[in-house]
Amino acid sequence: MSEVVVSPGAARMRRLSLWALPMALALGIVLQSHENAWEWWRSRELFAREVPASTAASLGGADWKLMGLRRVAERADGRAVMLLDIEAVVRDPEAFAVLQCRLVLEAPDGRRWSPQFLTPSEVNRLPERRGQTIPTCTQALASKPTAGATLRVSEGFVLPAGMDRQVRPVLSLPAGRPHYLRFEIPG
Repeated sequence: MSEVVVSPGAARMRRLSLWALPMALALGIVLQSHENAWEWWRSRELFAREVPASTAASLGGADWKLMGLRRVAERADGRAVMLLDIEAVVRDPEAFAVLQCRLVLEAPDGRRWSPQFLTPSEVNRLPERRGQTIPTCTQALASKPTAGATLRVSEGFVLPAGMDRQVRPVLSLPAGRPHYLRFEIPG
């Protein structure tokens, strides 16, 4: 068998390549995780802006105002059926029309409840709602309103017994994240 003679330049190049490989892998991981970290940052609700009762706050191309959160009914198992009404005055239609709207109710301990489908009999118990359809948050954003348009948004929630007086509405929009609005309930 014959021995292969490696020139000093080739040996040095091999060593440099072996030392550069971990750095290249680390750089690739950093670049990939940077993209994921940025996406995480843009999709999270990190900074709450407290909105005092009966005032409007700007977020995601619109001025939002809590119109009311009220108990509509009680289910047989004791859970409270709640109806949340919010009004939006559109300022920037492009920013406003970016889906997905997150409208939830938040307890002081951080638990959150997402909107749920309410039966027509639960919604129709309110005289002002009979035969009237008010869009959900996502439907309002998808309607592509013009600047200056005023939209009324309504969502239904089902909360555990005794939680109806402790929750606060929270609104988050893609154009406003990582900031979001937390509304104070009047009275």
